[in-house]
Amino acid sequence: MTMAMTNPAVRRRRRQRAFRVAAVGRWAVTAALVMVAVAALYPLLFTVVNSFKSRAGYAQNPLGLPDGISFDNYVETFIRMNVPRLLLNSVVTTLGGLLLSTIAALFIAYAVTKLRIRFGNLLFLFVISMLVIPSQVIIYPLYETILNLGFGNSYSGLILAYAAFGLPMSTYLLVAYFRAIPDELIEAARLDGAGELRILFQILLPVSTPAIAAMSILNFVWMWNDLLLPLVIMGGSDNTTLMVGVALLSGQYDVSIPLVSAGLIVALLPVIIIYFLFQRQILNGAISGAVK
Repeated sequence: MTMAMTNPAVRRRRRQRAFRVAAVGRWAVTAALVMVAVAALYPLLFTVVNSFKSRAGYAQNPLGLPDGISFDNYVETFIRMNVPRLLLNSVVTTLGGLLLSTIAALFIAYAVTKLRIRFGNLLFLFVISMLVIPSQVIIYPLYETILNLGFGNSYSGLILAYAAFGLPMSTYLLVAYFRAIPDELIEAARLDGAGELRILFQILLPVSTPAIAAMSILNFVWMWNDLLLPLVIMGGSDNTTLMVGVALLSGQYDVSIPLVSAGLIVALLPVIIIYFLFQRQILNGAISGAVK
């Protein structure tokens, strides 16, 4: 009788102890994630708050809230940066580089995974090996190549540079996705008389929409935020991008943090909007290959 009463009590205490340990673990994980989120969001919040401060207000209280909300920094940013022109430049070069890199990656991924071309794996390894090469290492020969092609200080030069640097990651993601698509689907299309271009654009392209969407959004973010390539290729011309315009807000001997903060918010606003609109596509594209 004693053993019959003791065993359930012991098991109950063990379950309660395990539940408390699990609860403590969940609280610890939640606290860690909150700390990471605060550390990640603090720079953005710092920039937003300081964009509404005057220079004197920032000097008196750089880490606190502004005494009053002022849009003078945004007005000065639009005047000094010529935001409409720089915004147009960023849109043209980013979308051009995105489109060119995506099309090239589609052809390479299809050739490597479905056409079984000779030395296809070596071609794939060569393309993705560019991921380990920092852009700073090849920036001078890239600039010389752009000049020799006659594309200096032009949209075409920056679009080609964006496409070249966006191609390795795009190819890697599409190859991983295409390999998950059954070869029987391709063979059935060929038996029906479909050509290779029709198979690529009418069969594989619609199926690969999640991966292409995620890849495009990720490439859009880094192309839009990039500073090095447009600064080198465009220089100080009128065709430079919005992020270069923000960098030029800093004087040689003096930097207005509130003014630069306002410029950064103006430049980052399209990226933030794109991310919030398409965050589901980013997640679906990131996990779609693993799910398949």
